[in-house]
Amino acid sequence: MGRRRHRHLVIGSERYRWWVSHRHVRDPDPGSGVTSPCQEVLVVAREGSPGVIRIFFDSGPDRVVGGGGWGAHEGGVSRVRGGYLNLHRPAAVRGLLEAALADGQRFGHAGQVDGWRFFDAVAERLPPERREAPAGPSA
Repeated sequence: MGRRRHRHLVIGSERYRWWVSHRHVRDPDPGSGVTSPCQEVLVVAREGSPGVIRIFFDSGPDRVVGGGGWGAHEGGVSRVRGGYLNLHRPAAVRGLLEAALADGQRFGHAGQVDGWRFFDAVAERLPPERREAPAGPSA
């Protein structure tokens, strides 16, 4: 099995490594009719510190996670009523990490937190993603 690919993020003097994964989890309610709910997980490790903080997003009513609907992709989380975060975007990762730390999450503990708690505040602060201009002559 290959090594996990991670990206780097620097905030002030702190250096972090982060990666995103998509997984299917067993539904705690077998009668719900959902066979394998999806979950997007952002994992952040701080260099020089033990442990990680896992920020997870479960699919559910009003919640779309990677591959769970039209326009969805691995790493994308959104609400049906509006709002979107791309967990592959460094600005989104920074916003979620800062929110988790402000909430009292710490490295070195079994840090796992429901990212939907921070979704609205982080999504509102982020500017829209810029699309790259297509290559070719400009008019």
